Amino acid sequence: MYPLIAEKLGVLIIKPVLLIAVLSTNIIVVIAWLSPKNRSSVSIILSLIAFYDTTTILFSTIYTISSYVAGNLLSVSGCYINLVAGSSAFIFHSESILTTTYLACQRCVICLFPFSGPRLCGQKTTVIFSVASFVLITSMELPFLLVRSIEGVMKRSDDNSSVLYCKSHYMIHKDIMNDIPNIIWFIRLFTLHLIPAFVVTFSMIACVVTVNRRKMVSGRSSDQRSKKRTTVMLVLVMLIFVLGEFPTTFGILLDAFFPTVPNWFSTEDGIQFGNFVLVISFLLNILVYVGMSKQFRNSLKELVCRSATEPLTS
Repeated sequence: MYPLIAEKLGVLIIKPVLLIAVLSTNIIVVIAWLSPKNRSSVSIILSLIAFYDTTTILFSTIYTISSYVAGNLLSVSGCYINLVAGSSAFIFHSESILTTTYLACQRCVICLFPFSGPRLCGQKTTVIFSVASFVLITSMELPFLLVRSIEGVMKRSDDNSSVLYCKSHYMIHKDIMNDIPNIIWFIRLFTLHLIPAFVVTFSMIACVVTVNRRKMVSGRSSDQRSKKRTTVMLVLVMLIFVLGEFPTTFGILLDAFFPTVPNWFSTEDGIQFGNFVLVISFLLNILVYVGMSKQFRNSLKELVCRSATEPLTS
């Protein structure tokens, strides 16, 4: 049972603005990367990450608006909306984390094994990983979605105002359901925070060292320079990912290993700060693509020129 508390008005205003910004930039990213000239295993992964980031903030915004409206109206329908929106935001954010981790592993393998790596990390491997990761994350969230009904319970807060609590009645037996959150929490701690943080950091270091030392990137041919710039671009994407996830990961680690230490990142302000940093990291990726990828810039120019000439043609 959890309270349906109305979000702050400032959060309610900021989130739709950030949603519009992320939606507009990531639509451009997906169109540019999936153009026939740019389509590859790397561009497909970057497009998937953009899609997952957009859907994450979309469902997060729906959750915020629903909490504000239903929290003020004391409507139990907000509990149902929050259940679907909150679970969807978790699934797509987790998919973004795992996909970025896979991207880091893929580039690390290609850097360390320049001849056999590209064959191992092709589009077929990407499809298999995407399906497997989606099944894994959905399985983690499925117990919380198997709900028979949600009951609204009214309680009085400390300031004597009415607060609606959402009490879910799950299809799974109550004794089993009491243990599932702790099990899922530990799985999430390792699969979505500790392991990705270690893998992405290791991959960044390996790629940077390889770019400076391997003959694969030390030549002067256009193909070698292109590989080097792509590797540097992906390293920057990894760095943005690590920085964006750091507040949330750090807060979860404090709760896990130092539960008695006061943790600001677990407070309401700390959670909002972590979410804001995360959304800013979504917006920074397109700047990296524009600065580091000539293919992306050319696709962007074609997209802008086409949209500018179409009204004149019509």
